[in-house]
Amino acid sequence: MTSLLSLGLVETPVRELPGHGWRRLAVKDETLQTSGAFKFRGVARKISTLPPGTPLTTASTGNHGAALAIAGHRLGNPVRVFVPASTPRIKLARIVDHGAEVHLEPGQYDDAEAAARTYARRSGAYYVPSFDDPEIIKGHQTMFAEAERQNGRPDVVFVPVGGGGLASAALTAWPGTEVVGVEHASAPAMRESLRRGSPWLASPGPSPAEGLLVRRIGALPLRICQAADLRVELVTDDEIADAIRVLHAEAGIRAEFAGAAALAVALRRADPGRKALCVVSGGNIDDDLWRQVVRRPDAGQAQGLRPGQ
Repeated sequence: MTSLLSLGLVETPVRELPGHGWRRLAVKDETLQTSGAFKFRGVARKISTLPPGTPLTTASTGNHGAALAIAGHRLGNPVRVFVPASTPRIKLARIVDHGAEVHLEPGQYDDAEAAARTYARRSGAYYVPSFDDPEIIKGHQTMFAEAERQNGRPDVVFVPVGGGGLASAALTAWPGTEVVGVEHASAPAMRESLRRGSPWLASPGPSPAEGLLVRRIGALPLRICQAADLRVELVTDDEIADAIRVLHAEAGIRAEFAGAAALAVALRRADPGRKALCVVSGGNIDDDLWRQVVRRPDAGQAQGLRPGQ
């Protein structure tokens, strides 16, 4: 297996914030990870197990595709990424700049995934899952091992939920620690699947939190989260915009909407007797959207914001 360090995996910092009602509040800053998001951890682990030069393909809302493009480039693997047409420019640039071929698909993540899987069947390329894979989850577990070395194990950890891979990594890396999954209010696929006891398809509305707008949870993450009885809370664009400004003002972190979602929930459910850690999962946000959120006094009205505007 190729060393993950040789692929460029970096140890990202844990930053302390003012308590905001917690005994201690910290964030794991994955905006500084290679590719600008935590997704590089799982991708690096996954493709390090494949023969060098293997043609790769995937579907992505941006961060997973960028991670695959970078890791594939470093191992000499040709990469083709299928993304929704609404994917932010900064994420598209990260994919293209590392030599991957990008295909824009109308619709949402599921449409891009269907196109990528069709391409994989027809071409023989290896489809690299974004979240529904044990090696991807093992790669994400490295984040929690780092955080424990850096700052000890918290009482509760908040993680964003798209397809469920990161929540699965937290649950399996830190059994016994409370894990709170955070979903977008318009895409509660995990919460509803857990409540109903079977997979449930969400119908995401428009939002700049594209990393959270996944219609269905992966089969493996759902089993892991069911077994652990994962707690899930929902968050709005307004709350996320507030968290983005907190991260910028108090830690100098430039987070994308999905990246700040975990902190948004932690800010509203403080416990003065406990230590909390929030995963800031990524920082790939277009400049125009970033300026709208950070500079505008009423930027909490984020439903009017769109990636790339």
